[in-house]
Amino acid sequence: MRASALVRGVIDLLLTVVFAIVLVTGIGLYLAPSGRIADTIGWTFLGMDKDTLTNVHTYFGFAMAGLVSIHLAIGLKSMWVMLKSAFRGSRFKVAAAFVIPLLLLAAGYQAFATYVVEEEEESTDYTYEDYSYEDNTTVYITGTMMKYYTFEQLAQEFNVPVTDLLEQLKERGIEASANDTLAEIEYEYDLDREEFKAMLEEIITELRGEEG
Repeated sequence: MRASALVRGVIDLLLTVVFAIVLVTGIGLYLAPSGRIADTIGWTFLGMDKDTLTNVHTYFGFAMAGLVSIHLAIGLKSMWVMLKSAFRGSRFKVAAAFVIPLLLLAAGYQAFATYVVEEEEESTDYTYEDYSYEDNTTVYITGTMMKYYTFEQLAQEFNVPVTDLLEQLKERGIEASANDTLAEIEYEYDLDREEFKAMLEEIITELRGEEG
């Protein structure tokens, strides 16, 4: 396909702009907290929340795919000529030119697969079960509690003083207030959710034992 220098220039400019947007939104999605923590703490990147970043990244990704297709169609003949010329030279460079993009595609697919798994985990509908806490040795914190409860609500759920709960956390190097959510503190201190959950269960068990 023949194209004027103006058309080639416009395509290259659009590709550069779209690539920059996809790159920036991709970085934002990579840095975004996993699970629903982003929604809970009102996380944003350059003024955009996680859903907005995802939509912008997706739409401009499709736009880039279209522009790349046009770019390849315009420069297909030139690319073929350059490849034939390269094959006459260093075969190692030609092999590297094919292998490196394949590796990048594989890495991109892995990142995408990981992101999809996280999104599926986010969409899991946790149901709250009515546990009986009459036995002081039984403390179980559900996924819903970890995502949405404040420390005040957690303390009320297990009938322990919120001040004692916060004091125990402070002794473990975690400072929080009664109105902070568990998800906020998890994100702020970069805590592993299961480890944080186990810590809270241990503290509550101790507090219930002292009351008993």
